Amino acid sequence: MRKCPRCHSEMKEDCYIKDTAQPISDFTLIEKNENLKKSEYPLKAALCKKCGYVELYVDVKED
Repeated sequence: MRKCPRCHSEMKEDCYIKDTAQPISDFTLIEKNENLKKSEYPLKAALCKKCGYVELYVDVKED
């Protein structure tokens, strides 16, 4: 459960941001390590329905 940093209400998670110019594409965060290996994480959003604050995040799994 995420708390809004502005109003401290509970935020709705697992939302996503849609690029209206490219409706097929999904936003992805790519992390490159020192061995030039890439890790991809789908970009998600959390929304506060009380004040409208939006926060981007990724779900990372610990290795």
